[in-house]
Amino acid sequence: MMNTTRRSKERGQELLEFALMFPVLFTLLMGVLDMGRAVYYNSVLYNAAREGARYAIIYPDDTAGIEAAVHRLAVGLDPSVLTITTTVTTMPNEDRVQVALSYSFTPVTPLVANFFGASEVPLASQATMRVER
Repeated sequence: MMNTTRRSKERGQELLEFALMFPVLFTLLMGVLDMGRAVYYNSVLYNAAREGARYAIIYPDDTAGIEAAVHRLAVGLDPSVLTITTTVTTMPNEDRVQVALSYSFTPVTPLVANFFGASEVPLASQATMRVER
């Protein structure tokens, strides 16, 4: 008899504990997903800069082609926020080309924004290679 009385008094305990912990768990999950997005964008920037530099070692004067090569690999990035800078450096023995990319990442969760200390996080990557002539 005592066991059933105790069980009826604690009937909504699991639901209350879930209701109290759900916002915390959901915020942590969204923070992990947001950090994953930032890592993905950084990886895409790195690969797109290398691809642009690989194109630029053959065609260093073709700015539109370099940008097209970068945009081909910039999957998931907003092209209007992506900044592409190409620099050709002439040296006595060799020429070098540098493709630098910058992107402004906007986190979805305030947890990640507070971690970085800003509402927009600047991501950047660059690749430098020797021009083939």
